[in-house]
Amino acid sequence: MGFKEKFDDMPFTTKLVILVVLVVLVGGGWYYFYYMDTSKKINSLQTEINRLYKYKRELPSLRVKYKKAQAEFAAYKKELPEKEEIPSLLVKLTDIIKSKDVRLMSFTPKNAIAKSIYYIKPIDISIVSTYKNCGLVFEDVSKMSRLFKINNFSITSPKIVNSHKVLLNIKFSAETYYFKK
Repeated sequence: MGFKEKFDDMPFTTKLVILVVLVVLVGGGWYYFYYMDTSKKINSLQTEINRLYKYKRELPSLRVKYKKAQAEFAAYKKELPEKEEIPSLLVKLTDIIKSKDVRLMSFTPKNAIAKSIYYIKPIDISIVSTYKNCGLVFEDVSKMSRLFKINNFSITSPKIVNSHKVLLNIKFSAETYYFKK
C-alpha cells in the first residue's frame, strides 16, 4: 500500500492536523530563515535613513559653520603657518631691528617642541640697543601678523656712549609657532 492509499484511508481530522503541521513548519521556516533576517536589515536601514535625514536637516547650518571655520582657519594660518618659516622670520625681524637703530648680534633657532596640534620653535636672540629702541623693537614685533612671543629677556653690560645714549646687551628668547602636518 502506497502513501496515497494510506493518506486516503486516514480520517479527515488526521489529514487536517497533518496539513496544519505542514503549513506551520513551512511558515515557521520562512519566518525564521527569511523574515527575521530581512526584518533586522529593514530596521537597520530605517535607523540609518533616519540618521541621514537628521544630517540632511542639519546640513545648511553645518555648511555655515564649516565656512566660518574655514575663514577662522585661514586667519589663524597667517599667525600660525604650516611650516617653520625661519628665513622669512629672520628677514622681518632684521628689518624691524635695522629700522630702530639696533644691532643684531646673534639669532639661534633651537629644536622645535611638539604640542598637541602645533610646534613651538624657540629662538635665542641677542641685540645691542638703547632701552627705548629695544622697547620699540618689541612693540613692532608684537604687531607682526605672525604669532611671535618674546620671553626671558635680560639686560647686561650697560655702555655709556654719551650723556643721552646708553647701549645695553639684551638677550631674549622668542617663540614662534607652526601647525603640525
